[in-house]
Amino acid sequence: MKLRFASFFFLALLFIPFQTSALTQFDGASLYARTLLEQINLYRRDNGLGPLRFDAQLNRLAQRHSFEMFRQKMVSHRNFDQRFANSGSRMCVENVGWNFSVPRKQFDAWRQSSGHDQNMLKGELTKAGIAEIGSYVTFFACK
Repeated sequence: MKLRFASFFFLALLFIPFQTSALTQFDGASLYARTLLEQINLYRRDNGLGPLRFDAQLNRLAQRHSFEMFRQKMVSHRNFDQRFANSGSRMCVENVGWNFSVPRKQFDAWRQSSGHDQNMLKGELTKAGIAEIGSYVTFFACK
């Protein structure tokens, strides 16, 4: 009995760091954002592309932009050039949305729009930030 418990305890210790590292990849991202990125990554996988990972800097840029849209009560790409410059990346794309309370519906709306769809399927992208403030959503992804 002691040997079985010791084996179980040892296996549990091996598994804990894996769980912790898996959780930290989503630091600062809401459930809505995590769900939306998972949907985008499944779509990218189905199209032969690699997944995007959350990036803290891009999350902050997406949050600020979603907050500005919420504050102004207007969907826009205003100041995209500034977000791009602040990203430190050589290439970025942005999708914005409004009034989709469920991540799947937001994803479907972007997928049905050719420009938004192209942004989600850019092969060079490696990282992303997603933020929902009120009913305003920003997906900001970079190389």
